[in-house]
Amino acid sequence: MNYAEPTTVDEALDVLAEHGDDAKVIAGGQSLLILMREGFVRPELLVGLSGIPALRELEIDGAARVGAMVTHAEVGRDDRIAERWPLLGVAERSVSTVQVRNRGTLGGSVAHAFPTADAPAALIAGDARVALASKRGGSREVAAEEFFVGVMETVAEPDELVTAITLPPQPDGARWAYVKYAIRPLDFAIVGVAARVVLAGDGTIAEARIGLNGAANHTLRATDAEAALTGREPTPEVLAQAGRAAAAQSKPLADVDGTEDYKRRVVGVYTTRALQQALG
Repeated sequence: MNYAEPTTVDEALDVLAEHGDDAKVIAGGQSLLILMREGFVRPELLVGLSGIPALRELEIDGAARVGAMVTHAEVGRDDRIAERWPLLGVAERSVSTVQVRNRGTLGGSVAHAFPTADAPAALIAGDARVALASKRGGSREVAAEEFFVGVMETVAEPDELVTAITLPPQPDGARWAYVKYAIRPLDFAIVGVAARVVLAGDGTIAEARIGLNGAANHTLRATDAEAALTGREPTPEVLAQAGRAAAAQSKPLADVDGTEDYKRRVVGVYTTRALQQALG
């Protein structure tokens, strides 16, 4: 195995353009190294991003731009994120252990696209976008709900690099919650629900965005639950109806943590709980 450590984004893109599928990008190494250790991935070339200062920037100027190499810990403890994008801050502080948060990166987690990772649901609920770059196609941004398409599968091409995650200013008066069901707090979520709700002046729900971890083979936006909420008063029955809609839309994967039916019921319960917490 060979190793390249570019010092600029352009250098990294040159390497990816040359090697394509034979190269794997390594950020914090908290996901890729495990796959390599278990023999699931055998890249001919590792492209390390730790030598690219531009990817370590966390810029706040109305919107937020989180460079691909900013760690979970840095996002989770940033006061500006806590004030303006609290949903992402809470999700980042829910990631595994202190050691993993100190090494793992938000960009790496997004690129890895594990369907039960914490942050992606919060990114969907927060209307985030994933910034990509390549030599072939230049720069583009993809909405978070469109970026994840399967287990460890995204719309990114082999020669594209995740350079940043961007979040727009959140709506005035937005209410939010992230709830996570896991055997231990340090584990991946069996089911995680991120909810952002905005109330109209008459008390009805003007807007709702809900992201689900563990509800399908990729992080899922619960559009049916959002539709069940919009324009209605947030009564207990309406919130329960939204939970049922999220459960019906979900297509969880059966594994050692539970059957499809069991996880679907958890999705419903935790969606309702997230909405109750957000509106409480």
